[in-house]
Amino acid sequence: MNAIKICEQISFLRRQKGITQEALAKHLGVTNQTISKWESGQCCPDIQFLPRVADYFGVSIDELLGHTPNSSLEALCLSLKKYFSELPEKECFDSAYRLAAQLHEIVMSSGYRNSVHWKEKNYAKEPVSHWGLSARSEAEGCSVRDGDLILFTDSRAWSRLKKAEIRKLACMLEQFADEKVLKVFFTLQDLTMRDSDRYVSAGEIAESLKMNTDDVEKILSELPVTVREDEDEEKYRIDGSAAWIPSVLTLLR
Repeated sequence: MNAIKICEQISFLRRQKGITQEALAKHLGVTNQTISKWESGQCCPDIQFLPRVADYFGVSIDELLGHTPNSSLEALCLSLKKYFSELPEKECFDSAYRLAAQLHEIVMSSGYRNSVHWKEKNYAKEPVSHWGLSARSEAEGCSVRDGDLILFTDSRAWSRLKKAEIRKLACMLEQFADEKVLKVFFTLQDLTMRDSDRYVSAGEIAESLKMNTDDVEKILSELPVTVREDEDEEKYRIDGSAAWIPSVLTLLR
């Protein structure tokens, strides 16, 4: 039995199911320590446990052992996990985006209820510029595609915002309510987004916008940016933790 493969599969399936090691141990009638050892590869489940483990996760024993999966959702997740683990790193994000675009098209065409019209055309490969706002809302959640953004929400995962969170959000929205701030922010995005190593100066942004450099520097000091000194000159790019903001803001236009 391939200890590494089965320990990865059990750990992956458990996390996909959203349960703890304790819950899995209770269902199988073993100790928490046993599950921990299985997932860490210290030992493998006895062969008598394999059918029970496979049944619990809704996969076959072959799938549990890392062989070709069938069409169940859990098996599909395993198949995707295997597919992405074998992809060159530089291709992973592009493939994930194409998959998300395809899932959006399923929702838009009611493919999850009726015929899957997107088989006739691969909308995931359509150039981003060909897409306008595409949205669908259901009781379960909603899906939106606009330009380079694909968004899914799950109504069950919604949680009421606390007062402090609302105040923080209001301050952020107030900051971006200024037209000059938006111009600087989106220009910074335009100049750096295609090169993860590129930083630009306030002067470059000012030249592009025909603004005063001091005004641009003042605006940048209030934005979520990363600053790097380059030969005594400060250069900027949008901070990685805020890289999603430009795309989300475009939904409000």
